[in-house]
Amino acid sequence: MSITKNIRNYYIYSTFAELLILGPIFMLFFVAKGLSYTQIMTLNSVAAVSVVLFEVPTGAIADKIGRKFSMCLGAIFWAISLLVYILGTNFFIFMIAEVIFSIGATLKSGADTALIYDSLKSKNNEHRFQKIEGTARSLSLCAQAIGSIIASYIYEININLPMIVSIGFMIITVIVALRFDEPSIKKENDDTIQYFKQIKDSGKYIFNHEKIKAILAFSMVFYIFYRAGFLYFQPYMKAVDIPVKTFGVVFFIFNITAALVSKISDRIMSKTKPKTLTFMAALLIVSFILLGLVKVEVGVIFILLQQIARGLYRPVTRKYLNKHIPSDKRATILSFQNLATSLASAIFYPLIGILLDNTNIFTSHLVLAGAMIVMMFFATRYMDKRLGVAFKEESGKKKFKTENKE
Repeated sequence: MSITKNIRNYYIYSTFAELLILGPIFMLFFVAKGLSYTQIMTLNSVAAVSVVLFEVPTGAIADKIGRKFSMCLGAIFWAISLLVYILGTNFFIFMIAEVIFSIGATLKSGADTALIYDSLKSKNNEHRFQKIEGTARSLSLCAQAIGSIIASYIYEININLPMIVSIGFMIITVIVALRFDEPSIKKENDDTIQYFKQIKDSGKYIFNHEKIKAILAFSMVFYIFYRAGFLYFQPYMKAVDIPVKTFGVVFFIFNITAALVSKISDRIMSKTKPKTLTFMAALLIVSFILLGLVKVEVGVIFILLQQIARGLYRPVTRKYLNKHIPSDKRATILSFQNLATSLASAIFYPLIGILLDNTNIFTSHLVLAGAMIVMMFFATRYMDKRLGVAFKEESGKKKFKTENKE
């Protein structure tokens, strides 16, 4: 197995694997298809619930059958879902598309980072993971930034063109994924695909590991508000009279910012330790407060604070998690993370819609800020207790030792 080859392919794969040029126009697309805002939010809940149902079983597929197989299959499911979107004419067909898309997302999630991490681990190079992951995430976000501008222009030609182009990117993703060398992973039983045992063992491992539980708890709370902020981007820009045709350029700036931050995530983490996760949460809270108070076009710049947090989120949380996960459970436990965040989001999405329908986008942002402060207070206290203390035995007696790390 060639680590150099896998790293090179990982960079190319990361560039195309999430290159769905839909960000600036997805709300416009659904409205053009005849959906109401409430229906659009319901579709988000359907997607989140689907992820909850399929996340861990598909993670077990990645661990037991192969990460490369799971990555290819995920991209194929995404291509199929995009085709259903193009052909869809009503809410129920779009629900089917959301389910297919979610299955694809769960097949891809965790499998890619598990493959590259275990490739590095096989040669005792896992210390390189965060820098590689940061670079890969940066490439992904740069590609999405360019795609955002393309999406705005081709959407005006035909509303289905962004979907068609995205299908092409998924085909490229499959081709690149097939070029990976699968790292050799020691398994308890290679002759039988023990899906339920894999899920049970991974769940038990999480339950008994205080640090992993703490990181998952933080991820759940953070992701709720991270997604809420994203869903409020377009309503805010409309409220402050930013022309729809410039949405692509605005999203380009958002993605470039997140990409640059992801690229230097290791350096930012070194400067903010031991409070990197708290720093990420603070960025969202400050952004929500400013977006609630500023009611003119210039307020859009405060969304950049959310993009900084976005650029940090995956490299930082994945580094913390991977540090404590054994290779034979890596993809499954990373899938548990996505399951937890998706479950939290599924519950929260309808509330986001109700809040916006009954107030306005500015008040909604202030309410988000207040709610996040309260929830993060408890999440951070829980996290600090478990990430700041290690259990140690000395002379046959157990005692606690404080560690200066998250």
